[in-house]
Amino acid sequence: MTNEIIEQYFDSLAHDWDDYQECPQEVKRTLLERAGVGAGARVLDVACGTGAVTEELHSLTGEKVVGIDLSGEMIAVAKRKFAGQSWAEFEKVDFLQFAPTKSEQSPQQKQKGEAFEAFDFVVIYNAYPHFMNVSALRDKAYSLLAKGGKLAIIHSIGRECLNAHHKQHADHVSRMIGSPLHEAKSFEPLFKVEIAEEDEKHYLLVLTKK
Repeated sequence: MTNEIIEQYFDSLAHDWDDYQECPQEVKRTLLERAGVGAGARVLDVACGTGAVTEELHSLTGEKVVGIDLSGEMIAVAKRKFAGQSWAEFEKVDFLQFAPTKSEQSPQQKQKGEAFEAFDFVVIYNAYPHFMNVSALRDKAYSLLAKGGKLAIIHSIGRECLNAHHKQHADHVSRMIGSPLHEAKSFEPLFKVEIAEEDEKHYLLVLTKK
């Protein structure tokens, strides 16, 4: 499967995407809070789509939220929705190719070879099954996070329903996922498991960069 196929699939859904999103804002906020997102955190919202959790992330952190997505049409919708909001930044880019904007650096940072301001959180909301190469995802997240930063994989739906939905509607652009603990094994030894939980209504895996 190529990124082009995934991009085309989500481009075709972008225009009506928000019409089919049923998760209440308070549920999204609760899940993000449970993951540990809080004041002052610098967040990268990966596979952000039309900005499903952009407002909640900003509300919790008080900081700019950087959203990236492979689908140009999804990003176009997100930019229209958040036009004029200086705290919402969106870019069409493959996560594995994402290169953060270089920040102003001190001499110490330059000496260490730090090319950008690391993120405190990489959040993947309702999109994890569309990442086929988990080891590449792991390595990229590790490279973008500050030491002690967290990767949060969040779904506002239970795994059984999630896998069933993807098998029926998006089998060609997704994979079946295992339990949070099973998936966590793919992130060793670079990450430590902080939260690995699920029930019929949510799926949460939070990993801390070692």
